[in-house]
Amino acid sequence: MKDLARHLRTLKLFSHIPLKQLEHLLENRPVVMAQAGDLLLDEAGSERLHLLLLQGTARAERNWVAPDKTTHLSCRILNAPEPGAPFTFLGAAARRRVQAVTEVRYLVLDGDTTDELAGWNERFSEAFSDNPELHRRIGLIKQIGLFRHLPLENAAEAFKRMRPRAVQAGETVIKQGEKGDAYYIVDSGEAEVIRTDAMSGETGCVAQLSSGDGFGEEALLQDGYRNATVTMTAPGHLLVLEKADFDALIKPGFVEEIAPEQALAMVDSGKASWIDCRYDLEYEESRIPGATLLPLDTLRAQIHTLDPEATYIVYCRSGRRSMAGAFLLRERNIKALSLAGGIKGWPYAVDAAPL
Repeated sequence: MKDLARHLRTLKLFSHIPLKQLEHLLENRPVVMAQAGDLLLDEAGSERLHLLLLQGTARAERNWVAPDKTTHLSCRILNAPEPGAPFTFLGAAARRRVQAVTEVRYLVLDGDTTDELAGWNERFSEAFSDNPELHRRIGLIKQIGLFRHLPLENAAEAFKRMRPRAVQAGETVIKQGEKGDAYYIVDSGEAEVIRTDAMSGETGCVAQLSSGDGFGEEALLQDGYRNATVTMTAPGHLLVLEKADFDALIKPGFVEEIAPEQALAMVDSGKASWIDCRYDLEYEESRIPGATLLPLDTLRAQIHTLDPEATYIVYCRSGRRSMAGAFLLRERNIKALSLAGGIKGWPYAVDAAPL
């Protein structure tokens, strides 16, 4: 993937996206195999998908309307990559259909995501042009959702206030049950997230972290306690933003709350869906009709099951956990709101277990 990322950066479209962010983008896109005659892209999604042909030959067709209102069809053959090039590139365009001519290997990139990454880095390039270290920190971030809605001055100040911290393999950075006191970004090295289930007592690794990953925000948003332990598995460096700076620069206004009546109207009209971020036992006791259970302590690992184009309203018992849940979703560019007051303040019907 590093070779693909380096070649992508030679294209003007991707030239403003740092190599590390491109590598992360590619890591999350599966390489697909297709046979001759298979459809790779259809008109429905072609306007937002870039195609990278890794092997084989494909045919791209596009309908377009001339000024005299006549409809035309243009065709293009995508041949196997040239020697020394890892892919043949086809940019996103409306009303395009791509079909395999031979057996092919390919992957697609979401154009909206690449546009956002390019815009994110362009947004800060001028502000940090005289500070190489801050410019490097901006390019390090894998998940820009945490900062994307902040005023420029807030985001810039947050990156300035982050302090570096050297860490060793085996070092525990945060421990489950401790009070949250900082937000962390992995600058270099690797770590694992270990969680003990409050109900079963079972302990296991729930995530692996590497350069560009952030952690520790849930406890800060709830003004509460760590729900997992993070231990370094390889030495490196962290960037640390203290709680007071997080509260002052990032937390205000990042998560939007919604009143019960507005939330109900959005769900009833099909504009949003419910997520219950409480524990299983709480959900079984009572829940808002139609809600999907995604407990907060497993939400990060389950985000891939959600529709990235949908809007979600997250609720818990009181509204504190749901703030963290909505934050996690928005951090990963999924539209989410937190139900004000939680199910405790919900004035409408609930599905409840029999007495």
